[in-house]
Amino acid sequence: MRIGELARRVGATPRTIRYYEQLGLLPDRERRGGAHRLYDDPDEERLRDLLRIRDLLGLSLTQLRDWMDAEDGRARLRDRWHATPAPDDGARAEIIRESMGHMDTQLGLVRTRRAALEELEDELAGKRRRVRTLLAELEEAPA
Repeated sequence: MRIGELARRVGATPRTIRYYEQLGLLPDRERRGGAHRLYDDPDEERLRDLLRIRDLLGLSLTQLRDWMDAEDGRARLRDRWHATPAPDDGARAEIIRESMGHMDTQLGLVRTRRAALEELEDELAGKRRRVRTLLAELEEAPA
């Protein structure tokens, strides 16, 4: 599919897709013989994942790169897992340890965002309590 079609399918703009390619978040699709860039289903899936994580967690581009680097690392480890003979428990244990490291990176990003949201929630709840107190005082005051 061409860039406009991909953009429509995922709810992004062609500019976003090009920018993500420049940043290395998406594979750069070169034009073949002066034709348009062509994308496939795995490109669409990766872009959907990028947009979902960006929107859900509100990550910076640097953090989004860290997230996707961890995803890519886990994908490579899955390939290694399937290429490793089943009796080789030592190699498979190492794959699992490496995979956990990538998941720790992602969990760290989620926990950082959650902590920031909890701090904002506490701040708003405190403001609301103060406003409620003020309202109660105004309603109790003689007219």
